[in-house]
Amino acid sequence: MSDDVPTPVASKMASGEPVPAYANWFVLIGVWGLMLAVLNMFGMAHPTYHISWGGLLTLETTNAAFGTASDGFQFSVLGDSIFLAICIGLIVGGLNQINKSTDTASWVRGLFVNDTWTALADTNVGGGHRTAGAWCLLLGFVFYFWFGIQHTGWTDVGVYSVAMALIASGYALNHLSRVPPGDDKID
Repeated sequence: MSDDVPTPVASKMASGEPVPAYANWFVLIGVWGLMLAVLNMFGMAHPTYHISWGGLLTLETTNAAFGTASDGFQFSVLGDSIFLAICIGLIVGGLNQINKSTDTASWVRGLFVNDTWTALADTNVGGGHRTAGAWCLLLGFVFYFWFGIQHTGWTDVGVYSVAMALIASGYALNHLSRVPPGDDKID
């Protein structure tokens, strides 16, 4: 892989500072929320329920989190509008920080074209930790999307448990592979 391809980890701002990690997370969580909101409006986020984001995010102190699903398009003016505004706000806020250091196209390309994914087939890229991390990330994302598409279980707690355990392990192993070697002595 060439050295001129920016990765989310190695992206640098114009001043030489790294891109704030929260900017990447804001964009990714915002896009994920938008996807869930659109699926929910069309009745595809859960097989039997329509999700009230206000009820879900306030742990049902404002209203019930799960209502009965109806066929076709279903939009709650207050709940869905606020949730969509929060997701769009996260995306805009994250992209503003990312655009201070690099353009959006390079950032998106860096998510897919980087040394993490090449480690899927080559342990020499970053060692065993990066290879294991890449496989955990891939399996976590594939499992989440497969289960969501196959069983309409985009908001299933069990699916989150499995997917997030794999994704978090992959993220940790990927970053562990980037830690410089230290001193063997502890004293």
